[in-house]
Amino acid sequence: MIINNDRSVVAADGARIAYGITGDGPPLVLTNGLTTSVFYWNYLYPIWAERFTVITWDLKGHGRSEPARSAEGVTMAALGDDLLRILDDAGIDSATLCGFSMGSQVIFEAYRQAPDRVDALVPLFGPYQRVLDTALGPLGRVFGQIAKRTPKPLFSLATRAFAELTRNSAAYHLGQLVRVIGPDATAEDIHLYVDHLRELHPPTIAAMALAAQAHSAADLLPQITVPTLIFAGDADPFAPAQRVGAPMQRLIPGAELRRMPHGTHTSLFEHAEEIERTFADFSRRHGLLGERTTPTASRP
Repeated sequence: MIINNDRSVVAADGARIAYGITGDGPPLVLTNGLTTSVFYWNYLYPIWAERFTVITWDLKGHGRSEPARSAEGVTMAALGDDLLRILDDAGIDSATLCGFSMGSQVIFEAYRQAPDRVDALVPLFGPYQRVLDTALGPLGRVFGQIAKRTPKPLFSLATRAFAELTRNSAAYHLGQLVRVIGPDATAEDIHLYVDHLRELHPPTIAAMALAAQAHSAADLLPQITVPTLIFAGDADPFAPAQRVGAPMQRLIPGAELRRMPHGTHTSLFEHAEEIERTFADFSRRHGLLGERTTPTASRP
């Protein structure tokens, strides 16, 4: 099944955000992480589209979405607002929000702004604050300093060069060696990511990474009242379960944690069946497969 973001909505900063919608059931929104796009959901999307109305979208500067037009447009709050504007445009009152990687921070901010429009939260292998503090050990903070201090033209050039270097077959094996790519992620799956790197808008990516590092939802998590299912992997170098998933569960009242000892940051490719079984059980127990809600008033 092809994921096609063929619709669009205008963000608060004027950037056009691409999104797609398919299926016929309770709404389920899939939010990507930094530098990723809809292909990360390739294994789960066909299954979920049989039971849900699935909404996919691209963050600013990714895929078919336009670059951010302001510094404010890349904050996690602004991205959460983008998500809510998509719900408005699609005529959807409330939905279950899934967020992969940095997308977890985005769905928390959407909940902060409109908790009545969220049926459940499903952060997948992602943080709730200061993403670079846990990503790749000390290298995450190093990347943050590079993104902060490097002039935009030079950062863009370096990003393009990196995208070209990753097209080499040796990069796939190197990625597995340093555990950025999980052992069961196929070269074909990773090639989709590599191809997408060439489409990114580097200045938006750099600003978004810094915004994610500045963001924290720690104050919000104890106030969450909707069902929450956290996926975290012990082998995930970006959001390790011990440092991210487990503390997140302790902060959110009643949250469930699916801690995967073998879970990596490419688990959406590698462990889709396990993720689907856990999510299906969670959905049944919390009544997320009931009748689709009808739209009420749009946000002002």
